[in-house]
Amino acid sequence: MDEPVSSPEPWDIIEAASESILVTTADLDYPGPTIVYANRAFERMTGWPRTEITGRTPRLLQGPKTDHSIFRDMRRALAGEGRWEGLTVNYRKDGSEFFMEWSITPLVGAHGRPHHYVAVQRDVTARIEAERKIAEARARAQEAERRKMNLARYVSPGMAEILAERDVPLGKVRRQEVAILLIDIVGFTRIAEAMPPERVMALLRSFYRRMADTIFANEGSIEHFAGDSLMAVFGVPELTGKDATNAVTTALAMTAELDLWNAKRVAAGRQAIKVGISGHHGVVVLGDVGTRKSMSFTVIGDTVNTTSRIQELCRSLNLPFLASSELVERVRQENPNKATPEFRDAGTHTLRGRQRPIRVFAPASD
Repeated sequence: MDEPVSSPEPWDIIEAASESILVTTADLDYPGPTIVYANRAFERMTGWPRTEITGRTPRLLQGPKTDHSIFRDMRRALAGEGRWEGLTVNYRKDGSEFFMEWSITPLVGAHGRPHHYVAVQRDVTARIEAERKIAEARARAQEAERRKMNLARYVSPGMAEILAERDVPLGKVRRQEVAILLIDIVGFTRIAEAMPPERVMALLRSFYRRMADTIFANEGSIEHFAGDSLMAVFGVPELTGKDATNAVTTALAMTAELDLWNAKRVAAGRQAIKVGISGHHGVVVLGDVGTRKSMSFTVIGDTVNTTSRIQELCRSLNLPFLASSELVERVRQENPNKATPEFRDAGTHTLRGRQRPIRVFAPASD
C-alpha cells in the first residue's frame, strides 16, 4: 500500500521557485525597507548571499543607471492592498548590470495596514536585449525603405532596390559620359494662365507620370523636375553600354505616349500638349550636392548646357525631338550589327552662348 504523500511546506515551495522572492518590512521611508527574507533564486540572480543582505535595504541593488522615476507612484500604489510593478536596471553584487522586472504585493494585517511586502523579481535582460535588437532591425528596415523611396524618385524601381543597399547610392562625385534628355512643354505659360491652379497641377502630374514611366522603363534616371520641364540622365548610377540607345528609345516612346495622351485630351475637348525633347551625349560632372540634412543628385557641365540649347532649337524648328550628332553616333556605336532608329539631318546650327556650331538630327518620320 502506497504511503500518503504529504503536502509541501510553503517555505519549501518558495525556496524551489525559479523567480526571485524577496520579503521586506513595510517601512518605505529612507533608509527602509529592510530585507527579512530572500530565496535561493534571489541569490542566483543577484550574487548576494542571503546571510549578507538580510537586515539591509533592497536599495543596495540600485546603481547609476537605475531609473528612480519609476518609484514615484509606488507608495500610492501600495497603500492599502494595492500592487506595484516596475522595470529598471539593477546591479549584481559584482557590479554587473541587469534588467529587473518585479511586482510588489503588500501583506496586510488585521488592522488593515501592510506589515510586510513580497517582491517577485525576474531577470529580463535577455528579453530587453531581444526587444532592442528587434527595434534596431525595424529602424534599419524603415531607413532602408526611406532611402529606397528617395532613390525611386530618380531611378527605376529595380535599380532603387539595388542602390538602397549602398551607403553612397549614386557614388562619389566624378566625371562620366552620359546621355541626357531634356523635356519641356511648349507654351506652358500661356496654357497655365488660362487654367485654374488645380487643373495646372493635375496637368503637370499627368505629364510627369507619363514621362517618368518611359524613362524608368529604359533604365534612365531623373535628375530633376523644374516647372514644366524634366531632365533625364542615362548612364547613372552605372553605365549600361546602351545608354545612348536607351535615351533615344525613351524620346521616341515619349512622343508616342504624348500622341496617345493628346488623342484623349482632344476627344475630351482639351488642348493638345506639344513638347520639345532635346538629346545629347558627352562628359558631365555628377554626384550628390547639398547638406547633410538635404541632398540632391545633380549633373553639371557643358553637355548639360548644350542639351538645354538644343531644346531651344526644337521650338525654332518646330520639331518634337532633336538629337545631337554625338548622341546619334553613339547609338550607332552601341549597335554595330543592329538596325537603329532612322534620323534625318536637321542642319548645323550655332547655339546661344556657344561659338562652335552643332549638328542635330530629327527622327526620319518628323
